[in-house]
Amino acid sequence: MESTTVKLNVTHSKRSMKALELRFSTASTIETVKNNLEMRFGTSANFMMLKLVDTAGNTVASMLDNESKLGFYNPQDFYTIHIVDLDPSTVDLDNVENVDKYEISEEAYNALDVNFRKFKEEMKKTNPDLMKPNKPQVDDEHQADLVGDISVGNRCRINPGDKRGTVRFVGKIPTLNPGYWVGIELDEPLGKNDGSHSGTKYFECTPKHGIFVRPSAVEVGNFRPYDEDPDEI
Repeated sequence: MESTTVKLNVTHSKRSMKALELRFSTASTIETVKNNLEMRFGTSANFMMLKLVDTAGNTVASMLDNESKLGFYNPQDFYTIHIVDLDPSTVDLDNVENVDKYEISEEAYNALDVNFRKFKEEMKKTNPDLMKPNKPQVDDEHQADLVGDISVGNRCRINPGDKRGTVRFVGKIPTLNPGYWVGIELDEPLGKNDGSHSGTKYFECTPKHGIFVRPSAVEVGNFRPYDEDPDEI
């Protein structure tokens, strides 16, 4: 079967999180797809059942054969892989009713010989500024030493997360924290903007493909788009 790439969304039966427009190789086996999704969603591949859903929300197929290639099920761009989590030990963390909570009455808490509220009040008496949050001191040249090797036009990836793209801006942004920032046009719609921040345009890109990060998060190199990478999913 000839290998092609298809963009698919991914949803989960016990998580509200979703992944949009991930690139998959149609030559990958269902087992390989499950193993990659395990790293993203945390559900063991052994407890996954994958359904292929079309853009209208209709189930196209239940992909039950781990040895079959993804392309066997004829996925189309923007279809959805829905992960059905069959692990009985998985807790639905999106529903707080499923999370055990420790509760104590106000009277019982106040009756404790030692509690954080009493401790805080005692500490305030001796040092009123002790409980105030410490804001990190960031000067106007923050991470200036890291931008020398980053130039507009460089291919790069963002760590952590391995988002890939092209550097479009290097400099300071008055509406963000002091110091240097790198504007990146991402290959996939995983960003936060269109190259703008607070109404100012710093570079051109389509919506959701732009992002600004600190230089320390940027690794410059020959990072090809995932659909051109032989190590893609």
